[in-house]
Amino acid sequence: MNVHLLKSAEVDPDTYTNVLHLLQRFRGPVRFLEAEAAIEPDVALKSKIWRNKKQFETMPDLNFNACHSEAISFPYEERVKSWEEFFGICKRYRNENNVAQDDLIILLTDIANDQNWFGAVSPRMTDYFVHTANWHHYFGNSVDIRFPIAYEVAIWVQRYYMFANREEIMRNIHLEPLGCINDFCQDKSQIVLKMRTADMCERCMNKLIENDVPVLLCRQFFDILDGIRTNMTFRERSVLLHRPSRVEVRGHTKKIFFTDLGDLELPLNPKEKALYLLFLNHPEGIHLSAISDHSEELKLLYGSFCNQGEPQSIDEAIALLINPLDNDINVVLSRIKRKLLQAVGESLLKFYCIDGERGSSKRIVLDREMVNYC
Repeated sequence: MNVHLLKSAEVDPDTYTNVLHLLQRFRGPVRFLEAEAAIEPDVALKSKIWRNKKQFETMPDLNFNACHSEAISFPYEERVKSWEEFFGICKRYRNENNVAQDDLIILLTDIANDQNWFGAVSPRMTDYFVHTANWHHYFGNSVDIRFPIAYEVAIWVQRYYMFANREEIMRNIHLEPLGCINDFCQDKSQIVLKMRTADMCERCMNKLIENDVPVLLCRQFFDILDGIRTNMTFRERSVLLHRPSRVEVRGHTKKIFFTDLGDLELPLNPKEKALYLLFLNHPEGIHLSAISDHSEELKLLYGSFCNQGEPQSIDEAIALLINPLDNDINVVLSRIKRKLLQAVGESLLKFYCIDGERGSSKRIVLDREMVNYC
């Protein structure tokens, strides 16, 4: 089974890549495939105004036979599309890219939907959308939004195997929350319980057995749920336990991953990566006034993963970085800090940031026993 993960234009590319890579970590019969950006019609978006918090957090029940914390201040206005518009984007992508009719297409979109659901499925059960915005409202500012987005993707795929159509989904949802993947969460704040348990009740488990869902597929699905739950709780407990994530530096391109945070990659450009790896190599710290003493090491690092392998280009880039009369190194350090903050959050930043008192050496405080090169 192929699942094509599609993104609308407004979804952050790093968020999309991180969600895709998280899902691809869990091997099995379902293959999560990268898709080209969705081509969306140039139409004016409607707006919806949520008058209060209760209205914003309420998801209406639908009859399919008849016919989805950064502080949010209310009234709150956001752009919306209808379900049919989202499914139309999936259909157009399927037709233009010759996607097999039995493959699933899941659209990730920051644009809300007029029914205020987290996600939904088309009548054919092959086209889906997942709303990627507003997760901080429910989980707080420290949440890594990869996890709730990936969770929603995974449970919609699982429902494809559990139920024949949308009507059957609605007949089997739990209006009272059980901590099961099929909790309806009409009160949308109940999504927190649903994801913290990341489990399936006995009744729904029996549904898998009745439908003879392959064991390998079930194993992959539960591996995804367990992985998401483990990584979400690790992040929450890490500060209390003073336990940062391990770091792996991989391959000749020296990509940097936080292995205990869902194998999250730190998306640094070549110059940022060269500077960060230099400080990783020197736990004692480096005074910025002495950064020129490490120019050869910087050139070696930069040249090992820079597409512009010409010695002159490498020399010029590093010369600018270490020039005491230029502000380039402070600009690069600021970008690294911002990307670290986006990746690991405020609570873990201190372990990984290149930092130090004004006028003293800068260093990364992470215990180097937590760093592995492979």
